[in-house]
Amino acid sequence: MTASLDAPRRPASLWLDTLPASLRTRRPALSGDTRTDVVIIGAGFTGLWTAYYLTELAPQTSVLVIEAEHVAYGASGRNGGWCTTEMPALLANLVQRYGPMDAMRFFRAGQRTLDEIERVLAAEDIDCGWRRDGSLYVARTPPQVARLRAWQDMRLKLGITDMTLLSAAETSERVGIAGALLSGFTPQCAAVQPAAIAAGLAQAVERRGVRVVEGTRAIELRPGVVVTDRGTIHARSVLCTTEAYTAGLPGHARRVLPVISRVLATEPLSEQRWREAGWRDRVTVADSRHQFAYFQRTADDRLLVGGRGSGYRTGSRPQAADRSGERVYARLRESLAESFPALADAPVSHRWSGAYGMHRDGEPGVVYDRDSGLGHAGGYGGEGIALSNLAGRTLAALVTGVKRPETRLFWTGHRSRRWEPEPLRTIGVRGVSALATAADRYEDRFRRTAPLAGAVMRTVL
Repeated sequence: MTASLDAPRRPASLWLDTLPASLRTRRPALSGDTRTDVVIIGAGFTGLWTAYYLTELAPQTSVLVIEAEHVAYGASGRNGGWCTTEMPALLANLVQRYGPMDAMRFFRAGQRTLDEIERVLAAEDIDCGWRRDGSLYVARTPPQVARLRAWQDMRLKLGITDMTLLSAAETSERVGIAGALLSGFTPQCAAVQPAAIAAGLAQAVERRGVRVVEGTRAIELRPGVVVTDRGTIHARSVLCTTEAYTAGLPGHARRVLPVISRVLATEPLSEQRWREAGWRDRVTVADSRHQFAYFQRTADDRLLVGGRGSGYRTGSRPQAADRSGERVYARLRESLAESFPALADAPVSHRWSGAYGMHRDGEPGVVYDRDSGLGHAGGYGGEGIALSNLAGRTLAALVTGVKRPETRLFWTGHRSRRWEPEPLRTIGVRGVSALATAADRYEDRFRRTAPLAGAVMRTVL
């Protein structure tokens, strides 16, 4: 049996569809020209966290957040619900480019970010189903075992000792995922309802005096000015926090690549079904393929599965392309049945897509130019729920001139080179994705490392 193919094509993600009524605030658009100290473009995680910390570091500063659609419209309301900064693909690159000390400093800052997010959620009474049961990274073939052990070895060399390798038997005691040979457990992950975090943050910053407007699209930004379809904003600081939607701003088409990821979720399952699957808590689970799949047990007892392919639409448009979508959803259903046979017939209630941002070198960045007042942050590569908080603290400190440890991390002032022009961008991104898929098929079939696996690991995406 496979999961039901009859999931309704709802336009919203599970998170937006199940957002509590108390968080469904709709805000008016900007009405004419205005002035403010700081204007933030984008009411997602990065923009809202930046606004929040601006109110802490400089409460007298006037802040305006503008959003083209509504709060949490983008990746903040369409992701897989993992709040983590494990960065398995990024960490090795950071060691190579910046050295072990800077890489470890950034990694540690990311881990502490989970504590900070939890602190703010409690202080602002934001209920997002936060459950910090950690993550399980599962290897099911010998090549995946080798990669998992190499990741653990690198962590140990950096003095990061919080990941525990579990045997096949120990893995099945934690989660009954089929075919596991080895797994790595790390406590540094929380399962969350991400749209509730964003919606709760929006209300929190409004209570602190920040103005948030929706239905207001930025058309042009330059030092001191943001031109929108609802009026012109004059501000000392202009901060762009649009992540995967940055390409829609004139002059920014090649700065951030929107990578489309897809997710599906089942109907709520009974506790008996979860016992049959051997899933006792809400630990998040990921396999170790190059095009990996990830899983979450949601607060309302649905099984969520996402990943399995890096989608891209020509011209850096963040909306999903339907033709490839059906193939990816089919692979996600296969992953669900393959990994958790006891839940293979669980009916699917939601399926959706979202876009996350990638810089050309694969590294996130936070930039603020004090002379022009222009700043931006993003390029989280799929780990934006947590990294956006760290970026918001960094950007707020740079704007206010407050000295904080976050501003001394490698990503402060980091500018990646721009992506190639079309059609080279499309050819390259889709080529790398196809290469990763081919490597996975080879390793699944022959149980040995694919000849091109090294090229996949060295390439962005």
